[in-house]
Amino acid sequence: MIHPERIAHIVLKVRNLEQSRKFYTEILGMQVMKHVPEIRAVFLSFNGRDHHEIAIFEIGDNAEAPKMSNTGMLHFAMRLRTEEDLLAAYEEFKAKGVPVSFTVNHGVSKSIYFRDPDDNELEVYTDNDIAELDAIRPNAYLGMEKLDFAKDDRGLADVIASMRH
Repeated sequence: MIHPERIAHIVLKVRNLEQSRKFYTEILGMQVMKHVPEIRAVFLSFNGRDHHEIAIFEIGDNAEAPKMSNTGMLHFAMRLRTEEDLLAAYEEFKAKGVPVSFTVNHGVSKSIYFRDPDDNELEVYTDNDIAELDAIRPNAYLGMEKLDFAKDDRGLADVIASMRH
């Protein structure tokens, strides 16, 4: 049986390499580890510990956006250290015009879901204390409440309701 140590990286197809590079470096704070123009690719890292955690490959302006009804990745998530970091991320998304899809206190974590320039959904989150939650909730994975600082944004319950109409 194979036992990987961890998920190492993801590779995203993007319409415009420069626009996506700008998003991942200026919004998410990643650093460019290598730009390979011959294959229209950029390799990005959060802290320079790895050769890349995300790679982006340009496939052209006419590429279709991901569709919710197709199989494939729904989103990928990036863990933040504290709830203060989560609030700071939310404020930065709002200030820079990054579309926030919804916020939610899942129980196990508090999350902000948002979109990149190619409409890929991403998540930033901070973990809640699982031991405390198990004592409070029968299932600490089913939280649906919006985050307190994002009452004017959609919550997970709103998203689920809109999918059923």
